[in-house]
Amino acid sequence: MRYDAAIIGAGADGLTAAATLARAGLKVIVLERGTRAGGRLTTLEFHPGHFASPYTDAVAEVPLAIARAFDLRLRPARPLPDPIRTTRDAALSRAFAEAAQTPDDNVLARWLAPPAESWPGESLAIAPLADWPEFRDAAIAGRALDPELAGSALALLSLPLSEAVSGGLGALGDGFVCAAEAAGAEVRLGQEAVEVVIAESRAAGVALADGSRMMAKAVISTLDLRQSLVTLFPRAVLPGRMLEEVRGWRMAGASARLLLALRRPLRRETPLFLAGDAKARVAFRRGAVPLTPPLMLDPVSRRDPSLAPEGAATATVTLGAIPHRLLDGGWTQQARATLAAHALIRIDKAIPGTLAAVAAVKIIAPPDMESGLAATSGDLDGGTLAPDQMLALRPGPRTALAGFYLGGRSAQAGPLGTGAAGFAAAAALMADGAQ
Repeated sequence: MRYDAAIIGAGADGLTAAATLARAGLKVIVLERGTRAGGRLTTLEFHPGHFASPYTDAVAEVPLAIARAFDLRLRPARPLPDPIRTTRDAALSRAFAEAAQTPDDNVLARWLAPPAESWPGESLAIAPLADWPEFRDAAIAGRALDPELAGSALALLSLPLSEAVSGGLGALGDGFVCAAEAAGAEVRLGQEAVEVVIAESRAAGVALADGSRMMAKAVISTLDLRQSLVTLFPRAVLPGRMLEEVRGWRMAGASARLLLALRRPLRRETPLFLAGDAKARVAFRRGAVPLTPPLMLDPVSRRDPSLAPEGAATATVTLGAIPHRLLDGGWTQQARATLAAHALIRIDKAIPGTLAAVAAVKIIAPPDMESGLAATSGDLDGGTLAPDQMLALRPGPRTALAGFYLGGRSAQAGPLGTGAAGFAAAAALMADGAQ
């Protein structure tokens, strides 16, 4: 074998797995189809002198152990209410502990029989999201499968909290890249994985779009569950319940983004949340462009002046209840322009003068998120954040195919921390190698 591990995807999870394995002395390669590493941790110059992170302004908190090990520079995370913090920390600790254990005969039970409804003794008695008004807006705007389930308290467990100190999320992504390369991992860009190579009933490498193969003792996919199991394998080779699992796994991106280049700073220093209405929910279900979806305006250059030229400003708008598929012709330029125009008119009513200050708008619709991040339906959570798809009801890093691991957002640790699923996958791979 040429490598000990081949990792598909150079986002935070893939780079965390790579750094963890390389530091343990394994020979690791990371394969990324894009022209830059970082995944959602990127910063884009969308208008001369104006920068923003295209997919999100913040990500789930980087676990402290990962942040310290990689020497990542972060702004202090917004403090979570004790019940939420306790639940999230306990869930992460359990996911990491289970991944690091040498597997026994029952480790693949999930793929052979339906999963249990919850962990034994685990309590999900989290107060309703309405009881945490200071977090409600941030948790709802631009998130979730369905506008009604977006208000679930489960959304708080993956609430975006971490930001880079300066330079947008791209600076944080650069930190993950540097950590992986410093540990000795090889990162290759422009390498699209199209299939997992199988030999002797186990994963043995990755076939690439250019016809070449990267042979490895194990493979970690940081793609979502559907991309990992349907795109990378012929259906005939999926063992156990893997095909049934992926068929029942619900993916539903529901957000869009506007990146605003402004000639002058907004008359507001803090984010603005505008709630959606019942008509937006109806439009979402019909596959139509909603006129009044929930939205969050964030004047990002107020926090980070490096994102805009002096005297100007950069802001982002995250819109929720946005369907991935439109039933009346798809995401045409007209549909995108309609979405942006109605959002800007609403914002201008709340902050007069906003429209006059706009120099340029970049529109990022759900299909753009899907193509940019290989995220099914533009779902940035790796699957809907519903009670039956959270915590232990998400798959762990091990699968029913020996040598193949899940290290992306669909895994148990995925929504709980940036890089957490990659760390768990690396821990499982090393534990299995010790047998």
